Amino acid sequence: MRCFINVFKADLKRFWNIAWKLYIAFAVYSLMQALIFFANMNKSINKGRIAAVSLGDSLMDFFKGAKEFYPERNLAMDIPVLEIFVLLFLLFIVAYYINSDRSALSRSIMIASRSPVYWWVSKYIIAVLAALVYMVLIIVTFAVSGFAVLGNKFSLRMHFTARENIKLILGSEDISCNTNVVLLMVLCTLSLITACIIILLVSYVFNSIFGFIINLLLFIFSICYMKWFGFYNYMMMYRIPHVYDRWYLGALLMLGIDVGIMAAGIIYSRKRDFL
Repeated sequence: MRCFINVFKADLKRFWNIAWKLYIAFAVYSLMQALIFFANMNKSINKGRIAAVSLGDSLMDFFKGAKEFYPERNLAMDIPVLEIFVLLFLLFIVAYYINSDRSALSRSIMIASRSPVYWWVSKYIIAVLAALVYMVLIIVTFAVSGFAVLGNKFSLRMHFTARENIKLILGSEDISCNTNVVLLMVLCTLSLITACIIILLVSYVFNSIFGFIINLLLFIFSICYMKWFGFYNYMMMYRIPHVYDRWYLGALLMLGIDVGIMAAGIIYSRKRDFL
């Protein structure tokens, strides 16, 4: 165990040295999105259209995503450009770390540990942490911006404030004020973790470009074929009732994928030096 802890500490230090600038860049981007959102909400409050804004309101705007596409009703399809960018930038952070870590230092650490399995498990944990830090940055930037722009008109409550907010932010009256925003954020985080773990394995077995392609294809599939097993829908599922109602199936699927990749990585690391 002590050997694994030493390997993990060395990995974590290298990851932070590589990724901290990228996290700062994303924090600036998230902050800009938050300030724009709350500036617009402040105008709506001053005009009397809404009374207040919650953290849940703002996060649901950030993860607005795609609504279900009905060509027979002539409903335009939303292209969730923001979600695609957020996902790809996180994948870039993980892929950049993986590629940068193919070095003599990393090789020597694996040899010193005498266990490629330790090396793989360490990378796996870091991929999970990368997604968690990413989500924390989003929540913190929106919370800080909300208080800075709206003051006492902003609250940290994780639910929709009122039906007027839903109509203004999402352009819909079909979404319930009782939507579980905390559950949605947990599933969004699980989606990001799964994406990071997928690119981790694919990058070592093949290459990072292939990992990007696989994740992008899965994202497009989730948008175009909106079912519970299109797990990237869970970054936007509150606009899709039949997906929201089966959230537990999607959660089990993502957890199953994560566990399966962990096992696949252990088997692969025992059979081949993938550095």
